[in-house]
Amino acid sequence: MAVDLGRVEQAEDELEQWLVDQAEAGVPEIVLVGLLHDYADDIEQLGYVPRMWGRNDR
Repeated sequence: MAVDLGRVEQAEDELEQWLVDQAEAGVPEIVLVGLLHDYADDIEQLGYVPRMWGRNDR
């Protein structure tokens, strides 16, 4: 499967903006880092990104 670098850059930009928005809203950076680590661990363990994140998935 070919990777659309434009979409990757867009996703990166959107993630960065979301992180900035959360930090500006008062969410501590350490909490944001923890969330990213948890999701990265889940994705690494599963081997894919679930299309829906349910309580049973985490």
